[in-house]
Amino acid sequence: MKRVQDEKPERSKEVKAWMDEEIDAQQARYDAISAEMEGIQEKRNGWIARFLEIIQTKGYNTNGDMRRAITKDEVPERPDRPDADKVVW
Repeated sequence: MKRVQDEKPERSKEVKAWMDEEIDAQQARYDAISAEMEGIQEKRNGWIARFLEIIQTKGYNTNGDMRRAITKDEVPERPDRPDADKVVW
């Protein structure tokens, strides 16, 4: 059985050129964001450590003025891989 969604129309040269430009622009934006995130990795590690300290000592508000501290057992371990903190994919 022939299905309509299986047929793809040909792209014009103009559309192909536009798509190539867009892909290049998106790659450049991705590279810039990725480089910036890698540049502040040490700061981010500090932010994460501080956050984990706060939720284990002060806790967080559950309802009104009721607080709950997270136990050390509840804190997930950081994965042991280079892209564990990667934000952009």
